[in-house]
Amino acid sequence: MRVWLTWLAVAVLAGCSATRHITSDPDDYARYRRTRTAKTSEARLAAGHDYLKKSPDGRWSTEVRAWFERAEPKFYERSASSKAGLLNYLATLPDGPHAVRARERISELEGEKRIEARRDAEVLEEAMGVEQKLEDADLMRRSVVREVSDWAGRLAAIRTFGAPTSELHHETIHRLRVEAPVARCLDERCRKSVTLPFAIPDGRRLAPRKALFDVELELYRGAVVRARLAGPELWNRLYEASERRPVRAGDAQARTESIARAVQIVEAALGSDFADDKCRRDPVSPVVLERECNGVRVRALAAATPEEDDELVVEPLPRKLP
Repeated sequence: MRVWLTWLAVAVLAGCSATRHITSDPDDYARYRRTRTAKTSEARLAAGHDYLKKSPDGRWSTEVRAWFERAEPKFYERSASSKAGLLNYLATLPDGPHAVRARERISELEGEKRIEARRDAEVLEEAMGVEQKLEDADLMRRSVVREVSDWAGRLAAIRTFGAPTSELHHETIHRLRVEAPVARCLDERCRKSVTLPFAIPDGRRLAPRKALFDVELELYRGAVVRARLAGPELWNRLYEASERRPVRAGDAQARTESIARAVQIVEAALGSDFADDKCRRDPVSPVVLERECNGVRVRALAAATPEEDDELVVEPLPRKLP
């Protein structure tokens, strides 16, 4: 009888324990279930955050907290790159761990946008001022094509690789060292940074643009070993200046057309020294133009992302071993 009573007591206690888990807080399970049945990551994050606020010591709080503390920072990191992403974060977790930072970042982005708008207005004003002074907007656009073509031709004409910069053609030296902005040399690198404002028709207005590029000489112990012409979206700006048509961000077709037009302009700038068919090489992406003649290799490369530079690289061919 004593043994039977003992087993009965255990069974009753176990039943009470199970009942307690089921009946102690019916909302606790309902909130937890939402964290498991949510159909999107945002919905699950929102459900997890709601559970932890309302059931901080709930039966599943340890599990939910561990998952939430891993998932939420990653969600914020994905959202922080754009205003739309940050607004989505706040819509999902209006009082989440990164909500304050999200609102601060939105303010920063809006401030940056206002600054960018002011800069665009300044560039447009600058471009309009030059157009008004010259009374011919085409002169500005032609100057972009002329400058890029001139430097492409000058760099491709270098035949004094391995010699000091003083051995460059005298006109090239003058353009680097005398004409503003003058080149600056530091740590085996001489760089001339050029900024050319211009404007192109875009609907009923003139859209401001700036062609930015560096003319760069790489040195080794004072001797020129490589020349480079490079700038952000340089082939796009060259196309816009020559064709008077805008290249919009994300427009793959316009980007393809801009690269093709840039290749034509660079080919023309290289001149007869690289015109022979024997100089041609089949380019492999990101190279879009390649020529090898007279001991020199010329390559034009198209940047894969807007953060990288389009560039023209001129360098001596490796010497063949006897």
